[in-house]
Amino acid sequence: MTDFSIDELDIPAGATAPGWPDFEAVAALRNEIEAHGFGTTELNYSAAELLPVWLATKHDPKRMFVARVGGAVVGRAAYETLQGPNDDHAWLIAQVLPAWRNRGIGTALADRVELLAATENRHELIVYTVSADARANA
Repeated sequence: MTDFSIDELDIPAGATAPGWPDFEAVAALRNEIEAHGFGTTELNYSAAELLPVWLATKHDPKRMFVARVGGAVVGRAAYETLQGPNDDHAWLIAQVLPAWRNRGIGTALADRVELLAATENRHELIVYTVSADARANA
């Protein structure tokens, strides 16, 4: 069993703000996982390109959690909702770098965002995942 920690990432206000290196690490992790899953780097975005999406939370609040091993970011979980008293949706993502899979990290990340959804009475969970094993429909 790998020793790892999970904590919430405070989204930095910009490239010079505290937390920027962690946000860059999360962007790199996202890009690596999605490139592996899609078989292309065409959907890669820099941290600077992703930041405005993470700062725009007025109508769709977002939270990010990171898994660390020895201080290095090896996984992430994202939680996104919509504002509104009657909305019970939540969008979830849990991703772990391939070298760190099958060690309980992905399960722990998924558990974290599922628990958050339950505490906020979000009953319809929509999961986003990318997989190189999925068959394409032509």
